[in-house]
Amino acid sequence: MLTPRQAQFAFVPLMVTVMSGVISLAMTVLHAGPGPGLLQAWLANWALAFVIALPVAWVTVPAVRTLLSRLTSQPPAARELGDMG
Repeated sequence: MLTPRQAQFAFVPLMVTVMSGVISLAMTVLHAGPGPGLLQAWLANWALAFVIALPVAWVTVPAVRTLLSRLTSQPPAARELGDMG
C-alpha cells in the first residue's frame, strides 16, 4: 500500500502516462489513419508526448493547486446546537 505522500508523488506520472497515451493514440489515428505501422507510430509519438508532458505536469500541477486553493473558499463552520445567530 502507498502512503498518502507516496500516492501524491505517484499521481502525476500515472496521470501523464494515461493522458499522453490516449491523446497520442487519438492524434496518431487522426493524422496517419488506422493501418499498417499504426502501433509503431503510436508508440513513438507516445514516448515523445510523455517526455514533454511529464516535466510540464511537474511544474504546472503545483501551480494549479496553489491557484485553486487561493480561489476556494472554506464553507462556513457548522453551527452547534445553542449557537445564536
